[in-house]
Amino acid sequence: MKFSKSICVFAAVCFASGVFAEELVSRTELSRDPLSGVPGMEVVKSKLVLQNGGRIVLHTHPGDEHAVIAQGGMVELPNGKTVEFADGTPMFFPEGQVHGGITSRHDAPIVVYTTHIVRSGEPFTTLAE
Repeated sequence: MKFSKSICVFAAVCFASGVFAEELVSRTELSRDPLSGVPGMEVVKSKLVLQNGGRIVLHTHPGDEHAVIAQGGMVELPNGKTVEFADGTPMFFPEGQVHGGITSRHDAPIVVYTTHIVRSGEPFTTLAE
């Protein structure tokens, strides 16, 4: 089954440190810069690699998360349903929206690039499980 826009549980996202087991999911922060013209906000760009069996727990962020799946694959949703996330799929999670809860069921790594626009100085991730 291909990814549909109505499925809003992936994370992206999701893609924050402390949200997953390090050996199966890794998040590398690529840059962190102030958001021009908006004091107290910053832009954080990261690369997330999800290995087979890696799980991203349900969580939120103190701002918006935008993501693009660079290398897709099969994932299991919290309801047990398996879906495929296609290469190039864009995702968006507004501030406070619970997302994540997915587990990779793909033999090759799933690679996602994320951009978070968040409030500076607040915890990057709040667990929702």
